[in-house]
Amino acid sequence: MADKSRDISVVVVGGSYAGAVAARKFADLSKKGYTGLKVTLVDEKSHYFHAVGFPKALVDAKYAEKAFLPFASFFEPGSAHQFINSRLKSITDAHNLVLEDGQELYFDYLILATGGKAPGPINVRSANKEEGLAEIEQLRSGLEAANSVLVIGGGAVGVEVAGFVAATFPQKKVTLVHSGKRLMPANFREGVSNGAVAKLGQLGVDVVLNERVELPADFGRSARAGHQVLRGTSGTEYPSDVQILAVGFKVNSAFLEPLETKLGSLLHIEDGPGFIRVRPTLQLDSDSFPNIFVPGDANDLPMTAKYGFKAEMQGGTAAANIKKLIDAGFDQAFAASQDEAVANAPALSKWSDMVDAIMVPIGPELGVVQMLKVALGASGLANFLVRQIKSKDFMLWMRKGYFPYKQSASGQ
Repeated sequence: MADKSRDISVVVVGGSYAGAVAARKFADLSKKGYTGLKVTLVDEKSHYFHAVGFPKALVDAKYAEKAFLPFASFFEPGSAHQFINSRLKSITDAHNLVLEDGQELYFDYLILATGGKAPGPINVRSANKEEGLAEIEQLRSGLEAANSVLVIGGGAVGVEVAGFVAATFPQKKVTLVHSGKRLMPANFREGVSNGAVAKLGQLGVDVVLNERVELPADFGRSARAGHQVLRGTSGTEYPSDVQILAVGFKVNSAFLEPLETKLGSLLHIEDGPGFIRVRPTLQLDSDSFPNIFVPGDANDLPMTAKYGFKAEMQGGTAAANIKKLIDAGFDQAFAASQDEAVANAPALSKWSDMVDAIMVPIGPELGVVQMLKVALGASGLANFLVRQIKSKDFMLWMRKGYFPYKQSASGQ
């Protein structure tokens, strides 16, 4: 094993699900003999937002307040680790990157947990907690004043949003329109979809399947408060006072352009959301950059792997693989001879998506579950499990452990 106390720089870009897990693992590792290990976490926002809990945050102001956790409390005060509130501009080579504020960072290992942009405010766009809360509050106020709400998209998020809105505002007309023939991702059993339709129906939600809503060019990837009449491809009109878009996903990969120029080939997929190509080990798909890993929603793994808890699992896999490289002295060998280092690199773990499970609250009391390929759709057992495990705080308690330290005054 190589000298564990040597200087090693690990940079993690993106502090959401995959990035938070990886950065936490490395910060903890630095206390276990890896005394020269420095972790730098970069995120364009001052606070981690528990996006999984957005459906509850939308209707519950007290929960929304708790769903923002300060990156200023991520690392132990006085440690060598640091949080930088900035955005990645470009990766210039296998060891250096540039931030939009002009800072240049050196890395021995890089984790790109940059995720993707879902429609706001589900993916809160604001750079800090105060503005993020105001963003959610604006939509909540629109809901309170509305008579009718249109949710576009019947994946897990769309189902959860429609359920919590309908449960909180039972006097309002809530319509969920989905382009697919059934709700929820197609890899889950039909019983989950059927159960979701039934339980949304219990809350008075009108579910429309096999219908694609035609959005105006200026709609954006967002939610709106204000009366509009949108038309479906069937010709049906959907009038509503609030429209919430729960479809659409875009990955930012512009920061890879310098690397792609050096290679003369693309490291991302041009079509669709623009996912970044990875190997089964979650390394960037190139022999030239074996020290760069891409866990989470930004990579080109199937959409069935694009869930918060799976992103966390991928962050753990990437961190474990980097630890194997550190223990083997890969960073030292890579600096001396790239080809030789790659040829003699230790075997790394491959990401294996063995967990085909989902738990979807539909309001605070109802929900659907699939576990071990068994669908608990319309059953009362699913309601019980969702109430006990997820709907109370959408497992926010699990993420609070990433932020154990008292924040500095600058992080207030």
